[in-house]
Amino acid sequence: MYVAQSYGGAQFYISCAQVNVQGGGSGTPGPLVAIPGVYTGNEPGILINIYNPIPANYTQPGPAVWSG
Repeated sequence: MYVAQSYGGAQFYISCAQVNVQGGGSGTPGPLVAIPGVYTGNEPGILINIYNPIPANYTQPGPAVWSG
C-alpha cells in the first residue's frame, strides 16, 4: 500500500547506475548534503498524496542539481 500521504509512510526504492566519468575537471560541487540528515520526511516530494487530489506538479526532494 502506498502511504506517503502520512508522515513516515514514504517508501524509497534503491536502484543502481553505471556511470563513466571522463576528464579531471576542477569544479567544486555544492551544496553538499549528508545521508542521513538531508531529509526530514516533511518535504513536498516525500510527504505527498498521489491519489486525491491527483498532483498537477511534483517537487523533487533534495538540493538543486549542480550545474558547474
